[in-house]
Amino acid sequence: MLGKALAPKIVEIGEPNDVRPWLYWIEDRPIRFLLPTSMLRMQGAFHFGRGHPFVRALESGPAALISFYESFKPSNLAEMYQTEKKGLRGETLPPWELPWAMRADRTPPPGEAGLSSAHGVSFYGPASCDKVVAEIDRLEAIAASIRSRGYDPDRYGDIEGHFICSRSELCFFVRGGKHRAAVLAFLGHERIPVRIKSTWPRVVDSIAADDWPLVVNGMMDVSLARQILDAYLKGRNFAN
Repeated sequence: MLGKALAPKIVEIGEPNDVRPWLYWIEDRPIRFLLPTSMLRMQGAFHFGRGHPFVRALESGPAALISFYESFKPSNLAEMYQTEKKGLRGETLPPWELPWAMRADRTPPPGEAGLSSAHGVSFYGPASCDKVVAEIDRLEAIAASIRSRGYDPDRYGDIEGHFICSRSELCFFVRGGKHRAAVLAFLGHERIPVRIKSTWPRVVDSIAADDWPLVVNGMMDVSLARQILDAYLKGRNFAN
């Protein structure tokens, strides 16, 4: 018989470097980090501040999300991260690619909320009207639930992802739970509980960029790979 799952150890983080010792945690008990909201990133390097497309949609309504999907329609990685095109390998790869992700098959993100991928993805445009409605409905439902019952990750499920770092800089890439993270940011939470996703590395460090899968297999120049990581550390707003 399997034993009862251990309750997470809660670790409150004051500043990014406070995370580093906990990356070497070896106990069975998982860690739930309470991170400053400013440390979180969505794919595309969007931070979860007032400039986040989901946060702005919650503040201003569907028009803000429609504007995001209409104005941010990258066709490749260079456009996704707004890097200067220099003819580097990897610039023309699809916008959803990540230089440090090792996959059996490099396939685009699947559809969500019962919609096929033809309707678009959540973190860049274009998106169909049905996709916009699905995203707004999801955000508003989560917001209503958290307002009435509070946020309990043991009930909702943890916001998951991995850390990204370069020297003294560090942030958290949300790989699951971006809608919950956006709602918590919108509601004014200064810290957001997260856990490291078990199927991803604990941390992606720029010092190891030569070993990232897309670099090793020759699909991407290491300089572009580092530029993408730097974009996450810096973070960006919807307006950018």
